[in-house]
Amino acid sequence: MGKIITVEDVEIEFEKQPSENICNWCIYVRVRKKNTQHLALMIKTDNKPFTRFTLSTGDITKNSGDTLGQIMSNVVDLSNLQKELEGKNNNIIDFLEALRKKNNETN
Repeated sequence: MGKIITVEDVEIEFEKQPSENICNWCIYVRVRKKNTQHLALMIKTDNKPFTRFTLSTGDITKNSGDTLGQIMSNVVDLSNLQKELEGKNNNIIDFLEALRKKNNETN
């Protein structure tokens, strides 16, 4: 296991690279504690990154749509993202609409 740090805020950015770059993807992990912010980790890879959103119940850890919803509601403005994606992929649009409805119900 790597180093464990405690911070106030974490930002994770997935950046697709141009085809002429030495890698296809860069993943940045930025952290903030008090008034100090810095890049904690940069990962370069040719493989598309995947994510997992889980919930620890104490005894087991399981995949969680609720965790996904909480993270997504903090990350992007879903209405702007939906406008960008319209006509590109109906499955993504359906997902965003369901996520927006769920967020409105919990808020």
